[in-house]
Amino acid sequence: MKIKVLYFFILSTISFNIYSQEFRYGIKIGSVFSKQTLVTESKSNIIGVSYNRIGGLPYDVNTYTGYNFGANLELSFKLFPDDYDKRIKSYLGLRSGINYSAQGVIVEDSNRTSFTNKLNYLQIPILINFRMNNFNFFIGPQIGNILNVKTEIKASTSNYNLDTASGSNSFRFTENDFGDKETSFVYGFGYKVYKGTSVEIKSTRGITNISQVEGEIWKNKSYDITINFNINEILWKIELIK
Repeated sequence: MKIKVLYFFILSTISFNIYSQEFRYGIKIGSVFSKQTLVTESKSNIIGVSYNRIGGLPYDVNTYTGYNFGANLELSFKLFPDDYDKRIKSYLGLRSGINYSAQGVIVEDSNRTSFTNKLNYLQIPILINFRMNNFNFFIGPQIGNILNVKTEIKASTSNYNLDTASGSNSFRFTENDFGDKETSFVYGFGYKVYKGTSVEIKSTRGITNISQVEGEIWKNKSYDITINFNINEILWKIELIK
């Protein structure tokens, strides 16, 4: 309901400020720091049972460091006329685009056997973006499609081999354990460090369960740090130099 109200507000702004619209496009590249929450459904409401469990058994969940890159498109509108206050330039608009995210999670069982699950996603965000001078804040949903999954298993000592380290007290991850669709909630902020260049920090929280294992609930969560290059401003600056 709240999201519908926000989008209605944007559409109202568009109708009253159509003369001051601005279209921006650019590219971005950065790092992803991702994890997952693992919950056994039958154990989720039991006192003393926490997250990061599979089959009711505890697992250590560690951050996986990956990368992302993509393209941004934004249609924004001035909130105030040019003669209101020249020191303040504020815009409200819609941002979308396409993003490739190489993320994942590192899971370790009680035998200290490590599972590195690498999940590569193609993501499309639909965000409300507010800009004021050099700062911006964005929020909204994101849909993702998993492109591929790769699982690496590493036993902690030579006393374990890959066939026995994941025994009755462990779970073997495979590509078929992950669903191919995901819906997430995104929010973050950015700062323009130079003309055409900004740095953004984004938080992504999975809404849908990506697990295909019965009785298990797995959700992605990540933080991104990206450098964004606004092509409009860069080309405009080049023209000025000429």
